[in-house]
Amino acid sequence: MSIKHYLWIIFILGLRTGCAKPAAQPNYIDIHPNDNMETIVKKAAALRPSPRQAAWQKLEMTGFIHFTVNTFTDMEWGQGDESPQIFNPTNFDAEQMVKACKDAGIQLIIPTAKHHDGFCLWPSKFTDHSVKNSPWKKGRGDIIAEFAAACQKHGLKFGFYLSPWDRHEPSYGSDAYNEYFVNQLTELMTQYGEISEVWFDGACGEGNNGQRQVFDWETYYAIIRKLAPKAVIAVMGPDVRWVGTESGYGRETEWSVLPLAVQNRDKITENSQSDVNFIPNEDKTQEDLGSREKLKNAGTLVWYPSEVDVSIRPGWFWHENENNLVKTPEKLVDIYYSSVGRNSVLLLNIPPTMEGKFHEKDIKSLQGMRQILDNTFENNFLEKASSSNISGINILCDGDPESSWKSKDLTPRLIFGFDQEIEFDRFMIQEDVFNVGQRVEAFSLFAKINGKWQEMIKATTIGYKRLLRFPPVKTDEIKIEIFESRNTPALSEIGLYKAPPDINIIPEKASFKNHLEVQLESSEPGCDIFYTLDGSEPNRNSQKYSGPITLTESTTLKVFGIRENKTTLVKETIFTKARYGITYIHSFSPKYSGGGTFGIIDGKTGSTNFADGLWQGFEGQDFEVILDLGDSKTLQSASARFLQDYKSWIFLPQQVEFLISRDAKNFVVIDRIINDISVNDSGPVIQEFKTTALMENVRFLKIKAKNIGHCPQGHPGENGKAWIFTDEILIL
Repeated sequence: MSIKHYLWIIFILGLRTGCAKPAAQPNYIDIHPNDNMETIVKKAAALRPSPRQAAWQKLEMTGFIHFTVNTFTDMEWGQGDESPQIFNPTNFDAEQMVKACKDAGIQLIIPTAKHHDGFCLWPSKFTDHSVKNSPWKKGRGDIIAEFAAACQKHGLKFGFYLSPWDRHEPSYGSDAYNEYFVNQLTELMTQYGEISEVWFDGACGEGNNGQRQVFDWETYYAIIRKLAPKAVIAVMGPDVRWVGTESGYGRETEWSVLPLAVQNRDKITENSQSDVNFIPNEDKTQEDLGSREKLKNAGTLVWYPSEVDVSIRPGWFWHENENNLVKTPEKLVDIYYSSVGRNSVLLLNIPPTMEGKFHEKDIKSLQGMRQILDNTFENNFLEKASSSNISGINILCDGDPESSWKSKDLTPRLIFGFDQEIEFDRFMIQEDVFNVGQRVEAFSLFAKINGKWQEMIKATTIGYKRLLRFPPVKTDEIKIEIFESRNTPALSEIGLYKAPPDINIIPEKASFKNHLEVQLESSEPGCDIFYTLDGSEPNRNSQKYSGPITLTESTTLKVFGIRENKTTLVKETIFTKARYGITYIHSFSPKYSGGGTFGIIDGKTGSTNFADGLWQGFEGQDFEVILDLGDSKTLQSASARFLQDYKSWIFLPQQVEFLISRDAKNFVVIDRIINDISVNDSGPVIQEFKTTALMENVRFLKIKAKNIGHCPQGHPGENGKAWIFTDEILIL
């Protein structure tokens, strides 16, 4: 069936059933040539999200699940020539994954129905390159169906990723491929219940025939709007934009109202972004997307919110050698504050293993993230506050993002008092973007300390939600002051919270030769710390920390803390007593011996002060060392730390090589890391060079760091011998 036939069917169905009604107010507005800056700003302040965009924004966290033949080939991008026979998860469990996502606070799941390799996780009628020709469930399985059913059972919304780029399909690069793609879209939107998000990326490489495809976006959008009218289309789509990086971090100033250039106005017809035709082709990676400076040259303004995508691992697909590189709960929390807390929705990827389940380490990090967030936001101090200058403050703590306190002034001040002193270090504020729009351009939070107002933190945009962190403060009165706004602001929610304390293990991880002293520190005073040394879970009856712990054998240390009934996560680290020998190819300087022969495995890391006694220095020569592990081992990772202090003639190595051998004679390079930090006088820098390459049956490990040789041109000691300084090697 041709695309023209599809569009004709859609037209006929529209006459019979009626098309989806547009939002009461369009989520775009034209700028006229005679509009002055004040008018443009007022127009921007009046824009609001479409109903589908509003529903998506309220989700806050969504989940990506990257799973395909790449999982079984240990690749990130498949070639398209993989045999369906390699796809065979041994214990696929959609419920385990969906339940783990729900417990973490994720409210929508997006599996990769088809990635760039073209392999389909559902039994598509239009290709043989799918699960129907895999050994999994003898070709009768459907990954997408199982995810959809699990989402429905556990109350999560469901969507899918369908890669427009297809490295397998023979028709890719021709008009016939657009018809093929529409057929697959139709299958996915008509067989798996309600679809809440369709995710496209912008990748457009060559197919197996060397051709590139011209994608028919307008037809794709038309099909989706008809068959899944409540679904947002991201990120090559009209509803949701890519934030611009895959780091998990949004902008400090994030506007949901963006300008389109004048030349794109022909794409904005009546209700077009709401219904079909808005095609995003502006550069969305810039730091400033929606300031007044950007608005003044707009042809059209559109509501186009940000989605922040990131993987819980370095890669998007599961790789066994990344099992020890899963982002920590603390890192995920930092990402949450920097995405959801910056007027965006977080799209967090968790990839299944070859078994077809989440790895236990991924689940543990998700659980830890949720525990920290729950412990932080369980008690809003402002619920018990009173205000000396505004009325109706209860609406600001009612949990409803669509009820709001509306200011009569452009720059209001809100003052809150408490019956007794409170301690807090987190601030949350939301605008009523759904009914009023995004307006605030600059605001601050103040606390009255010793009778004087002190600014705790200052920020720019708010939007749907802004979360701010700062050192703990004690006060009985706070003030929120809005300094700049595009129109009178409307605030829907505000909150003051206290995060649980954190425990730092020093050193965080280490190998040691004879003995090692470990210190435990709390991020806040008054926190009781408990620990175990046998791998068991610590509790209030465990050993209480009172001073440095001396280790003489390999030990699994677990710790946690309690402060005012708020508990930290249990942290675990393994300290390994090194029973191996060390051979230096070049001798270190007697003046900078860093503790002698075993100084690089003593667990003591140096500071940016090169003379602190913990660094080994090598003048004018490479750092090269061979470690004899005693017997053959499988290593998960190896790393070495180096210092750069320009003024002291100390420079980072040009590159670091990791080599392995069974006989100490024939070494094979398993990884080579090139230094990407420039030589400059910006101050001391410590850099860790780390490999996670697969290292099996290793008896000898060699680490070689290449010296730059001589101080570079323009350096005060030009052509003088350059130094390499290293302090610690860690092998896991």
